[in-house]
Amino acid sequence: MYIPSSFNVEDESEQIKLIRENPLGIIFNCGKGSSGNSSFWNPLKGTRASPSFSDLHATHVPFVFEENESGKHKIKTHLAAKNHHVEILEESPQCLVVFQGPHSYISPSWYPLKKKTHKFVPTWNYSAVHVYGTAHVVKNKEALLEFLEQVTDQEEGKRPEGEAYEEKWKLSDAPAAYIDAKLKSIVLLEIEIDHMEGNFKYSQGDPKQNVEGIIENLETEVSGENGRKVASLIREHYPQQL
Repeated sequence: MYIPSSFNVEDESEQIKLIRENPLGIIFNCGKGSSGNSSFWNPLKGTRASPSFSDLHATHVPFVFEENESGKHKIKTHLAAKNHHVEILEESPQCLVVFQGPHSYISPSWYPLKKKTHKFVPTWNYSAVHVYGTAHVVKNKEALLEFLEQVTDQEEGKRPEGEAYEEKWKLSDAPAAYIDAKLKSIVLLEIEIDHMEGNFKYSQGDPKQNVEGIIENLETEVSGENGRKVASLIREHYPQQL
């Protein structure tokens, strides 16, 4: 990933935090599978995709980050057993998983200095972590159940508590026979991490006056949870006190 030096975040704890707060990742890899031809049918066009593009595969799934004291971390997820990507990952296990943090369009109209020079253009503030590793398809009921409990607890743990909210769901809330039937349609995927890259682009190179205007408008015009998160990350990563 291209990362300008001012946006580069090598701190592993920050990278892991982004993944845990934004666990929906996209797995990418390339391969043909045992058939030697992974072209797929496009029902809208009535044709098959060209072989050069059909060798590229991507799947959107939620992950759990599992730390290891040795530093050999892994991320875990599940895929539909019928997903052709499972076969591709078994044959070509090297893969890339992309995680996206809070992001927002940044308008030049928010820059106080625009009124003086007008020499500004729009941009986009965002953060992303790329995880590179080796995938292992695990077809083991106990390991799959353990992952499902982990990912459920991870996400249910983010929900609010109190009388105004529905109680948090647990895997044990569903009948065992129902869960057993569901397990037959999915497989566990564990990815041993080789390395990670972090790109946190949050106005680090902009004049302080403009950054203050960005934060103000993120909190007022954009507002909501996303506006507040991006504003908070700008404050965190800007090299000067705001």
